[in-house]
Amino acid sequence: MLRRIGSEQLQVGMFVARLGGPWISHPFWRAKFLVSHEDQIRQIQSAGVREVWIDILKGRNLPPAGVPEAPPAPVAEPAPQPEPQPHEPAGSQPVASLEAELGRARELLQSGKAVVGSMFADIRMGRALEVERALPLVDAASRSLSRHGQALLALARLKARDDYNYLHAFAVCALMIAVGRTLGLPDDEVRELGLAGLVHDIGKLTLPGSVQHKATARTPEEEESYRRHPSAGYRILNEARLVSNIPLDVCVHHHERVDGRGYPFGLVGRELSIHARIAAICDAYDSLTSARPGHQQWSPARAMEYMAVRVDTLFDRRVFKAFTGTVGIYPLGTVLRLRSNRLAVVCGQNDADPLRPLVMVFFSVSQSKPLPTELVDLRHSEETVVAFENAADWGYTDEQLMAMYTNTNAS
Repeated sequence: MLRRIGSEQLQVGMFVARLGGPWISHPFWRAKFLVSHEDQIRQIQSAGVREVWIDILKGRNLPPAGVPEAPPAPVAEPAPQPEPQPHEPAGSQPVASLEAELGRARELLQSGKAVVGSMFADIRMGRALEVERALPLVDAASRSLSRHGQALLALARLKARDDYNYLHAFAVCALMIAVGRTLGLPDDEVRELGLAGLVHDIGKLTLPGSVQHKATARTPEEEESYRRHPSAGYRILNEARLVSNIPLDVCVHHHERVDGRGYPFGLVGRELSIHARIAAICDAYDSLTSARPGHQQWSPARAMEYMAVRVDTLFDRRVFKAFTGTVGIYPLGTVLRLRSNRLAVVCGQNDADPLRPLVMVFFSVSQSKPLPTELVDLRHSEETVVAFENAADWGYTDEQLMAMYTNTNAS
C-alpha cells in the first residue's frame, strides 16, 4: 500500500517505492529501496525531490504527528473471516498414522538439512541466494502435514543446540504452512509462507557468532546489532529471484508486534500483513520451546500460556486462534498433571474439545515412580487436567516421551 509524503517526512526504515520528479534529476537510479541511513535522506532532499511514495507494507509508516494531519491512506486489512475451519490443500495426501509419519518426517528433516545448510553456506560466502533449491523442501513439508497434521510439528521441535538455526527455520516453515491452511489461505500463498519460514532469519547469518549465540545478556551495542538482522535479511532476499513479496515481508517484519513494541520499525497492528502476523507467532512459539543460547527450553503448554496472555498486545488475536487450532491448546508432547496426581503426555488432539486431549499416562507423582503406560481419552474419562509440567523436572526427555506415544496409532 503506497502513501505519498513530503521528502522532509522521510525516515530511516521507510520503504521508498517511487520518487517524485524525473529519475535523471536525482541520484537514485533504482527508485525502490529500504531507507537504511540518514545519508540517503539527505541525498534525496538535496536533489530537490519534494514528494516520495512509501510502501507501508514493506517498511515503516509515518508515525502520528503532534499536530493534526490528513489521515493516512488506509492499509489493506483482510476482510472479516468466519471462524477458521480445517482447510484441505490441493493434492492432499492419504492420512497416515502418527508413527508412520514420524518415520517419514525424520527422513525429511535429515535430507533437508543438507539443502538448507548449503543455502546458508552460500550466504556466508557472499553468494546470491537461490530460493528454487528450497521449494522442494517446502513442498515435502506440505505433503507431510497433509498426511498427518502433528507429526512433523512435533519432531521439528526436538532440536540439538548445534542444529538450532536449521531446525528453527524448518519448524517455522512447517508451522506457517499449517497455520496458513487453517486460515484458509490459497495454496500458492501457503507455499510462499513455507518458503518465508525457511528464510525468515537469514539475516542472522550476517551477525558475528559472539552476538548471535551469546548465552548471557547482550550489551546495548550488541542488541542494536542483533536488531538489524531483519533488515540485513531483507537486503539478501531482495537480490534473489522471488515469485512474491511474502518472504521479504516476513523476513523484515517477523519481530514486529501488534502494539508497536517490536522491531525494526515499531509498526502497529493494521500496518502488519497477515503473513507477518503469522510469522511473529510461529517464530515466537518455536523459539520459546527450543533450547538455545541464553534460553532454557519451555514446554509447549507453558509457551502457549505465555503467548495467550499477550494476545492483542504482542500477537494478533485472529491468527493466534488459528494457531491454537492448528497445534492444539495442549500441543503433542505436552506433559499434563491429572486430577489423580498422575502425569500424562498428550498424544492426540480432540478437535471437538481441545481441553480434553488423548493422553498416555506414564508416571505417579504421589508414589514418585513410573507406571505402566495407559491410553486415556479425556473426553470419556472423569480425569481432568490440573496443571502442565516440564518433562525434564521428572527425569524424562522429549525423545523418551515420543517413544511412549508413537505406538498409539493416533491420527
